[in-house]
Amino acid sequence: MVLSEFYGIIDSIRDDLIDEVREFLRMPSISGSGEGIHETATFLRDFIIDELGGTSELRSYGGHPIVFGYLDSGSDESMIYYNMYDVQPVEPLDKWVHPPFEAAIDGDKIIARGAYNTKGALLSGLLGMRTFIKNFGKLPMNVYFVLEGEEELGSPSMPKFVEDMKEELSKASFEYFAFPTEAIRGKPRVILGNKGIMFIEIRVKTSEYDVHSSMGRGLYNPAVILSRLVSSLIDPFKGPIVDWLEEDALEPSESDLKYLNDIMEASPFEVAMELYGIKETRLSGEDLYINVYFKPNVNVDGFESGYTGPGTKTIVPSNGVLRLDFRLVPNMDPDKVFQRFIDHVREIGLDRFLEISLSDKYPWSKSDPDGKAANAAREAYRMIGLKPYTIPMLPGSAPSYLFTRVLGIESVAAGPGNGGRAHAPNEYITVDTVPGIAKYTVTLMHLYMHGK
Repeated sequence: MVLSEFYGIIDSIRDDLIDEVREFLRMPSISGSGEGIHETATFLRDFIIDELGGTSELRSYGGHPIVFGYLDSGSDESMIYYNMYDVQPVEPLDKWVHPPFEAAIDGDKIIARGAYNTKGALLSGLLGMRTFIKNFGKLPMNVYFVLEGEEELGSPSMPKFVEDMKEELSKASFEYFAFPTEAIRGKPRVILGNKGIMFIEIRVKTSEYDVHSSMGRGLYNPAVILSRLVSSLIDPFKGPIVDWLEEDALEPSESDLKYLNDIMEASPFEVAMELYGIKETRLSGEDLYINVYFKPNVNVDGFESGYTGPGTKTIVPSNGVLRLDFRLVPNMDPDKVFQRFIDHVREIGLDRFLEISLSDKYPWSKSDPDGKAANAAREAYRMIGLKPYTIPMLPGSAPSYLFTRVLGIESVAAGPGNGGRAHAPNEYITVDTVPGIAKYTVTLMHLYMHGK
């Protein structure tokens, strides 16, 4: 069988593939500063052309380039291979056990910025394609490559890119995002959706300077104004308390709840509690998972006002800033939610104090858990000896709606392998992630085309 022979070849060159991924991780590509972005994008463009035999170009929309490419395999079906080549800054440097761009192997881990999120998986998938082409002539499907360099900045160029390329990209059958999904080793996930997001910053300025607090009885206090807004949105014991947040939100479907045990087994909350040092959760049991994965939310990301330094300073602060994010579920429209927030601010009488700005606004995404791409993704795990776990939606947010709701195709995030500490010091993937995703990527294409 072709796949079993392919797996044997991958195993025989495993160390070489790991070394290539490490070389790639040694290339900085920090989107915030721009360091290494052009060099990394150029490397990927040339890899698609020289190593895969495809066509590729860098397309820019005022920011970092999107690597766009196409590989014609003579198939009737095409897959979009989407991923990101940009990474977060590396600070604090003193917390790294190895330099962040050394890509050192420590035990069974490759430690590097971008290893987990997600340059390690990106190149592993490409190496799997190259190995298959080299040994078997062509891939099972045509491939569109969409590799962006601004995901860590909110993907500002992607909507215009997809709009420009909609006619071409709509020919694809599904989009695949390679990612090491084993939060629990041996329990890989097929991720089929995510919540939408709306990020809001609210500023208050009531005086040019901080005022002596002896005058506070007669003044408006920015910290109190913002506290009033927060308390009108969220109760510390009940969670969100505004009816309009869930006005359009759909309840989790029968299909969603069918996979609730998969979520609980493959993404146990105890792992997050240990990772982040969480002392106590507001909810427990199934209720915790249903709310986190399938319900909308409003969250306070940051709140700053006044003096909190050493000693005492008795003042009425001159200003304050509050940052909120809203997580949106199916049937919720970001524009409607934002307007309801504005109406809410007006109703509680705070609108004249507040300067409100909106960013990172995009809707939810969801693919059919019984669709062809989801079925192929699950079967691909079984082919490499793993039991799949289906996650209908992640509580986090990503611009997957561009594929599911703009292009109208299925979207799947999947891949064997374990990693962690995204955006933090000592980010890592396990070394077996590299051959695992190399195998999985081609297997997914093969099974989409041919089934078992």
